[in-house]
Amino acid sequence: MRRPTLAPARRPERPATGRTALHRRAAAAGLLALLALPAATAAGGQLPPGLLEQAEGGDAAAQNDVGSRYYAGRGVARDDAEAARWIRSAAGQGYAPAQYNLGLLHFRNRGVAGSDAEAARWYRAAAAQGYAPAQAGLGYLHIYGAGVEENHVLAYMWLELAFRGAPDDFTRRIYAQRRDELADRMTTEDTREGRRLADAWQPDGHPLTPNR
Repeated sequence: MRRPTLAPARRPERPATGRTALHRRAAAAGLLALLALPAATAAGGQLPPGLLEQAEGGDAAAQNDVGSRYYAGRGVARDDAEAARWIRSAAGQGYAPAQYNLGLLHFRNRGVAGSDAEAARWYRAAAAQGYAPAQAGLGYLHIYGAGVEENHVLAYMWLELAFRGAPDDFTRRIYAQRRDELADRMTTEDTREGRRLADAWQPDGHPLTPNR
């Protein structure tokens, strides 16, 4: 079963210009294609039976699911604050999909303060566990220096790792396209170094939080 990730919405608080505009377009192009929520909804526009009880009992996957549904208004009225509350609770338990989703909320200024730096922190926590969408997201941030240093070698490494960990052929092609577009702007030596770093990378065996 696909773990719920959030479909991005536009970030309203500031117009994007220059490199920031390019970053937004590049990130949105990948994320919009990859992060749609599952289409199935519960009968009668309600949450699936037992889901809320599981979330209230502390189940991180259920909390992430409930938060994702509040984000999209599936089975409940759309509520960014509730989405952030549930997703933050799951992310705090080290659940990688929720950590990625919380980063996306910060990136899109939905229910939390808009902050590329906070987005990067949560992406990094999920990426360290091998979660491909977060690895790709962190790669996008490194391309344009949004919330992190601009570093094309690290961007290539993260996009290559996302490519290797992608759950399906469609997603793998998207990541490969982004990686190869970046490689066209890099030297052969830098591309080789990014691939070497990807080969040497190992996931963290323990759930991470940005404050750990």
